[in-house]
Amino acid sequence: MILCQLFKRIFNTFEFYKKMKILKNSRSVLIFLIIIHVGFFVSKIFIGNYFLQDSYDYCYLAENIKNHFAFYCANLNEPIVFENFTKRPPVYGLFVLVFSFFTQSKVLVLLAQNILSIISILLTIRIFNKHFNNTTKNKIFLILIAVSISQFIYANYLMSEILLQFLVIVLCYSFQNTLAKKSLWWLFGFQLIIILLFLTKPVFYLFVIPNVFICLWLSKHISKASFFSLVPIIALVMYMSWNKERTGHFEFSSIQNLALKNYNLLYFQTNKYNEDYALKINEKINKEIAQLDSYKEKQQAIKLLSTQYIKKDLFSYAWFHLKGSLRMFIDPGRFDLYNFFNFSNKNEVGFLAHINSNGVTGAFNYFKKQPFIIILLLPIILIFNLLKLYGFCRFWITNYKIAPPVLWFAFFIIIYITFLTGPLAASRFLVPLLPLYCMFASLGLLIHFKSFKNHNKSNLTI
Repeated sequence: MILCQLFKRIFNTFEFYKKMKILKNSRSVLIFLIIIHVGFFVSKIFIGNYFLQDSYDYCYLAENIKNHFAFYCANLNEPIVFENFTKRPPVYGLFVLVFSFFTQSKVLVLLAQNILSIISILLTIRIFNKHFNNTTKNKIFLILIAVSISQFIYANYLMSEILLQFLVIVLCYSFQNTLAKKSLWWLFGFQLIIILLFLTKPVFYLFVIPNVFICLWLSKHISKASFFSLVPIIALVMYMSWNKERTGHFEFSSIQNLALKNYNLLYFQTNKYNEDYALKINEKINKEIAQLDSYKEKQQAIKLLSTQYIKKDLFSYAWFHLKGSLRMFIDPGRFDLYNFFNFSNKNEVGFLAHINSNGVTGAFNYFKKQPFIIILLLPIILIFNLLKLYGFCRFWITNYKIAPPVLWFAFFIIIYITFLTGPLAASRFLVPLLPLYCMFASLGLLIHFKSFKNHNKSNLTI
């Protein structure tokens, strides 16, 4: 009931734009967004192939729920692998199931994601307009969104990024209304969205910890707010207990340890030492794990052994982790473009690998061999990515003292996901944050333009 009221308010966003008269014509924003989304949606329908590697897990999960009510993200006709019980949380699999229940086609799933993408962008404008209602800022924001091509690429893949983005924006909207209306109902809805977030992506299951402090802070404004932080904690414990019943191990998701061993540690050792050494350590860990019997012992061993190797080079890894985290703000998304346009990408490394091995000259020679559309788009996206990063930093340097709580909350979510993503970071991992990030960037760029025009510092209180 609470979520229904929440979503009703979100869809009232369209009416809000008519009242606020954003740009000269309130409909122009919606039409602009629809045109871009339809263009990418139709293009992908003709190009085909809506699947990335993770997509198959989600489709298996949806089919297994539908046919066997089994929350398992692999083929049930093959030997059971315990990791696949917890690898993918259930919400996106259920999302795929709902929009493909009566058909084998996944087109309706993509259509739903495009609609959610549009709503997320509009809702972001609504959140920020309550504090900075500036027409120029909205124009800059729409330009930045338009050149953030990964937004439209992942709206047309069977991937959870757009659904996660929608939930992140709704979470910020719920926080804003909780504080503005001092409403326990909005606060309860806020807790429910946190549950949906971690049941969509494992990265959010640790969010129950900062949520405790958020609710403690809210208790200064809303009586008994601190008790509401127990809601997602209880849900988390129940979900992990359910996983223990199925696998014998009390965990949230098996993908955490898999990523720790096969990505964080492997990429770090490849970067610091060499690929042969990294693969040798990875194989050594695999052999030790193979000697263990139970799933629980194997998962604990993966975590223990991988962590031990990281601790040996802790400071080097910390720097590697930080650099990897920040990369997603710069990455122009060559991998995304290659996949969207169905270019061959087998056994091909990216620009970073070419820079590491052959320097800037090697990367430039590699760039010249790319398809024409890649040569055309990548520099444009890269330039705008640098502009967005500058605008984001400029906003917070200039306005950290006057930023309202909801903007600090949005900033915290960006930092939270950035830090936890770590060395895996690429343009794809920024997608759930893109509307918020682009809005901060647009505000920062507006400050720059005003400051340049007036030859003095300016802020957004005007």
